[in-house]
Amino acid sequence: MYDVAVVGQGPAGGMAALRLSEAGHSVVSFDRKKRVGDPVHCGEGLGKIALKHTGYPVGDWAIREVEGNRIRMPNGKSVGLMSPGYSVHRWGLDQSISDDAVEAGTTRHEGIRVTKVNRDKDGWILSSKDGELAKAKQLVVAEGRVPNIVTQIGLKGNEKLRLLPGLQYKFKKDDVDFPDTDYFDFYIDPRYADGYIWVFPRNDIFNVGIVATNGAKAGLDYFCKEHMSVDPDKRIESEIGHRQNGGLIPRDGPIPFFSTKDAYVVGDAAGLTNPITKGGVHVGMLSGQYAAIAIQNELGTGELVPPSHSVNCHELRGQYWEKCEKALHPDLESHVWYDRIMKRQPWTQQKFVDQSKLIYSLDKRILNLIGEIYDGNNYSKLPWLKMLGVLIKNPDLLPMAGKLLKIKSSLKVTETYGW
Repeated sequence: MYDVAVVGQGPAGGMAALRLSEAGHSVVSFDRKKRVGDPVHCGEGLGKIALKHTGYPVGDWAIREVEGNRIRMPNGKSVGLMSPGYSVHRWGLDQSISDDAVEAGTTRHEGIRVTKVNRDKDGWILSSKDGELAKAKQLVVAEGRVPNIVTQIGLKGNEKLRLLPGLQYKFKKDDVDFPDTDYFDFYIDPRYADGYIWVFPRNDIFNVGIVATNGAKAGLDYFCKEHMSVDPDKRIESEIGHRQNGGLIPRDGPIPFFSTKDAYVVGDAAGLTNPITKGGVHVGMLSGQYAAIAIQNELGTGELVPPSHSVNCHELRGQYWEKCEKALHPDLESHVWYDRIMKRQPWTQQKFVDQSKLIYSLDKRILNLIGEIYDGNNYSKLPWLKMLGVLIKNPDLLPMAGKLLKIKSSLKVTETYGW
């Protein structure tokens, strides 16, 4: 009987296993991939603030520093999100966190899919198609975006039909006609329905990918040919031998409840991806860390207090402060505390989810006008006089002013937690 079983070893599950093993608990982890992190499912970027919030050190998986993100409109004009970070080997990050957990004492099993969980009076019983795998007092569900174990513990998972497909290629910089910058660029255009194209610079390679509901491959191939002057067939293998990578991404916000008695849902399994950038590494790592705090309290080795280096209530402003204070009541059951503290983060608020989706409802003309207004400035530096001039010239856009301010509000959260 282990203290904790963790299903999944992405950044969220890996962080939970690491912190619990560091606290002296017996932890067993399972990952369905033959090797943790392989294949890759994302664009491979991470903000420096994610490492600050989780207390995790930068490693050799960080390839190149970038100054921040830019949201590019169809006319090429941009809005900045100037939060610095790294272009990363995502497989390397996942492996690093999981390997650290193993070094701290976690027993890890790769290439094993947990298909069933049930519980008896002592705890959780985990099984595969070949039979029983392990027993544990506490359970962390980090299975990824398609729900299976989540529903077996009595919670509602991501809607399978609402998952957003993503696809990424890699090209040598010498093979493309495209400027090399120190920014991650997100190209928003109604051509890529409900999504965008991303271009992430690495050392001598560009990562180019897409999320869209109207044909990921067709949209990505079009961008490569028309905007980078490169044949998609010239894409190269990644460091781990794949000519493309991708997967499904939650896009509708968090699941209704994050936990039940003795079980905690983290990362993509909890729907924790940013509705604008679709990034989920930062908040996934945070959720794994919070789950570890709750479990340590349940097992008698910790208190329900966020670590000093993590996001805590003092970093939240306005409406979040009062709600967060109530969430930290010391008499709460551990799983209730986890559910409440997660629901009081700015990036899980329904208001934020709704505001974040507004940018994808705009047509090309309005997107271009937003680009004209900001013209490369950070989202926080809205040129009010320029905006007023655009509205005067385009009076039909006056009803849009409120929507634009809501988008600006969503970008504030996205700048910190969106990647």
